Amino acid sequence: MAKLNTIMTYYVYAYLRKDGTPYYIGKGKGLRAYERHDTIPLPGDSVRIIMLETNLTELGALAIERRMIRWYGRKDLGTGILRNRTDGGDGASGLKRSKESNQKTSITMTGKIRGPLTEEHKDKLRRKRKSTGPRSAETIEKIRLKLTGRKLTDQHKQNLSTAKKQYYSSI
Repeated sequence: MAKLNTIMTYYVYAYLRKDGTPYYIGKGKGLRAYERHDTIPLPGDSVRIIMLETNLTELGALAIERRMIRWYGRKDLGTGILRNRTDGGDGASGLKRSKESNQKTSITMTGKIRGPLTEEHKDKLRRKRKSTGPRSAETIEKIRLKLTGRKLTDQHKQNLSTAKKQYYSSI
């Protein structure tokens, strides 16, 4: 029975707008529902994070997440009210990648540096870290001057304002 309890640790949650309608449905375990997502803002009040189903296996949670997203529909597809960007059910919890895949990712992420860093490179990085502190008044002024004159058109400002208001008023 103890093994079964460790497996049943997933849940399906929803983020609610002020009017009580959901704007995001997700699957998680632990504190996932209360952590920052890439593009989905957390509700301003934790009371608007609700658990739809708890004590699920991962497979069960993925199925319920998918069903709920299909039920409410996605805004980006014009089928409903959710801001989800996938149909759900596609989580990658516990993903095990091959050594080859990890090596490819490592090479891509480190650019031209392959393998361990040389002592010379480590020293350069240490010196750079130590020399970097709060920005001086001179540096701040240089940045200010560089950005001075960069202007958005009134139309662009209006478009940004409207889009932001629409997005946050619905949450």
